Parts: sequence; structure tokens; C-alpha cells
Amino acid sequence: MYRRGVSSYRRGVSSRTRKLVIGGAAAALLGSALAVGTGLGQAAEQGNTGSGSINALVPALGFSPGDPNATADRVGPTGVNVPGRCPPTQAQVNAQVAVKNASLPSGTDLESRIQRFEKTLSAIQDLKCPASSTTLLGRLKSLTELRGNANRDDVLRGLGLNETPADRAAAGSGDAAAGGATGNAGAGSGSSIDALVPALGFSPGDPNATADRVGPTGVNVPGRCPPTQAQVNAQVALKNANLPSGTDLESRIQRFEKTLSAIQDLKCPASSTTLLGRLKSLTELRGNANRDDVLRGLDLNETPAG
Repeated sequence: MYRRGVSSYRRGVSSRTRKLVIGGAAAALLGSALAVGTGLGQAAEQGNTGSGSINALVPALGFSPGDPNATADRVGPTGVNVPGRCPPTQAQVNAQVAVKNASLPSGTDLESRIQRFEKTLSAIQDLKCPASSTTLLGRLKSLTELRGNANRDDVLRGLGLNETPADRAAAGSGDAAAGGATGNAGAGSGSSIDALVPALGFSPGDPNATADRVGPTGVNVPGRCPPTQAQVNAQVALKNANLPSGTDLESRIQRFEKTLSAIQDLKCPASSTTLLGRLKSLTELRGNANRDDVLRGLDLNETPAG
């Protein structure tokens, strides 16, 4: 009888324990659900987002990345010297912003925009590069100046997520260049360098090649030439703080000349590309009274030779 009583007692305790555990787990799950729901609601209200979308929220640096192995200075986007290794890559800055900020304002309102620029500038300094190695400071200034502008909401309504009045003004200057003035892809042009460097006009070589290949003009060139377009674009960006972006004749000629120089820096001959012949067709227009009419029918880096 005693044993039956003990057994009955244990079954009773076991049953009550299971109920308590199940009840506690349900409460915990409910609490977690409420916490997640509340957190999401707060994030939505505050216009903040996690680091998953950080790449879309961090402003572009506005200047080509430095060479991490550089020991000499380079001319930065504002005309002052900066360390040749600066700025960091956009990916490095994005990662640093994510490390330092659990959330980044995602709103299109003025203060959210300003905070994104400020946090990005802080990340660049964490990575041991000066703000002057980017265009962020000037663009941030054009945002902070809107604080006292009664029409700021109208101004912001016409801008992209990280676009600033300074960016819009620069774009306006680019339009003027298209009309015939000489424009530069300056401060904000690191991201547009790919659009400005002329195409090489021949397939990249094999970096492991030891024999020559026949180049686009029919002469033999090293089998490893030309470099890839990406390598040439990077070299042009490295050597030129500004690249002319105008559609006028001299801007076109300068882009070709600077690209040819970059190819030679990369130890390949001009004859491994079609750039020399295309450049010649541009320089021949210098004495042509109808050159403006000819250029008007050409794309940005198109030439009479193609």
C-alpha cells in the first residue's frame, strides 16, 4: 500500500511538472513573439533597417579606391593630397558602418540622410583615411544647409535616397558639358569611371601566356595583352583624380590619351587595342570646320573610326 501511494504521488508530481514546463514554454514563446513583433514595429516606426541592406544605405564615397600598397600621396577629389591607399573600398566602408551601427536610418527625410553621411564619414576615419579622400564632406554640407531652408521638403522630394543638392548640381554641370563645355567627372566620379574610359576594342589577353598573339591591327603583341577593361579602368582612376566627361572634342581626346597611358603603365603596347586608330580619327577633327556636327552624332566615347 505504501508503494502504491508513493507511485501515485510520483505520477501526480510528474503530471504537474509537465504542465508547468509546457505552460512555461508557451509563455516564453508568446513573450518572444511579442518582443519580435514589438521590435519590428519600432524599427518600422523609426525608419531604421538592419545591416542586411547596408549596401543600399551607405552613401557612395565619390572617389576611386586607393592602392592598399601605395606609399606616396595622391591628389584627392577636392584637390588636396591624401594617402595613396585612401579611400578604402566601398565594401570595406559598408562593412565598417555595419559593425559600428546595429541599424542605419533608412528614411528619405533630411535628418536620416544626414545621419547616413555622418556615420559613413566616421567609418572612413575608423579605417584610417581622411574625409578629404572622398566627396562626402561637401555633399553632407549641402544637406546640412537645408536645415534652414523652408522649401527643403520640396528639394528632398526630387532626390534619390542618398542624393544631395551637391550631386544634383554636379549632374547639372555634366549636362552643360554635354552641350559643348569641358566637364570633369571629379569628386563624384569614382563610380562613373567605368562609363568614361573608352573600350579597348580587343579581347583581354591570357595573363599566363608566354607566346605572342596577333593584335587587332595585325601586328604581334604579348599574349597577356591587353589587360582587362576593369584593370585599365582602375589604373585610369588611380592616375587621374579627374577625367573629362564632356562630349566636346578635347575631352574625348583626353580620355583616349589617358587610357592609352594606363595601358602602357600596365606593360602592354597600344597596338594590343584599337585605341590608337580611334584616337587618330578624333585628332584629325581638330582642323575640321564641321567637327561639332560630326561629334553631335557620336556617343560619349564613339569616334569617326568607330
